[in-house]
Amino acid sequence: MLKKITFAVLFIIFGIYVYFVFIFDINNYKSELEDIISKKTNTELRISGDLELDIGTNTTIKAELLSVRKNDVLILESDIFTAEVSFSQVLQGKFDINSVSLIDSKLYGVNVDETIIQTYSLLSGKRYSMKNRSYSNIKSIDARGKYSDGVLHIDDIRIRTELLQADGFGKIIPNSESLNISAISTVADDTVTKEKFGEYYPKYLVNTEVPILISGNFKRPEIDVKISDVITQKIQQEIKNKAIESIKDKIKDKIQSDINIKLPF
Repeated sequence: MLKKITFAVLFIIFGIYVYFVFIFDINNYKSELEDIISKKTNTELRISGDLELDIGTNTTIKAELLSVRKNDVLILESDIFTAEVSFSQVLQGKFDINSVSLIDSKLYGVNVDETIIQTYSLLSGKRYSMKNRSYSNIKSIDARGKYSDGVLHIDDIRIRTELLQADGFGKIIPNSESLNISAISTVADDTVTKEKFGEYYPKYLVNTEVPILISGNFKRPEIDVKISDVITQKIQQEIKNKAIESIKDKIKDKIQSDINIKLPF
């Protein structure tokens, strides 16, 4: 009896696997997935490329060529979109998204990297002219959270641009089209990044945590990077360190002077 039950369960699992691998086409649910995300985020999401469903330890949906608009204004474009979903919900033709990942994206409305470079240059006594004010090139965005009571709670978000690596958390309220994300960022310390920005590379910020606050609305997010505060603190610490070293040198010279005076030769 037990063998028959075990065989039946294995047969059902195998049947489900065969169905999803060889018969089920996730692209038939593309419009439904678009509508679900659009409704929850109060935006207009469209997927131009094909969808792929990967059934593994974590069931994921992969899409190519994604775009997000609000009132016909382009907010975000991404080459690759990946979402971790609940397999039990997929069986019912529903999509309960647990996390998302975006690769090679453009965030419109502000250029984060060049804004930082420009601010840093001004504080350093240099002049930097922004080459692109329209959008930010984002290498990757990985976010995990949950949607409840009309609020998208972001428990963890990791953002990688050409210049920065940032980790944070926050929330998005679709109905009011507002967002509030706090993150701590560090400057990428590699040859490619240094060569890209050349003399304007913010070497003074290497190995330094810089707070970032993203707020405002979907169309024109405000990004506040606390560079001036960080640089001021570093300058104050440098002045303090130099003062301490100067005092140490004076004490050393004084002691040496006293020793020389006391010696009869």
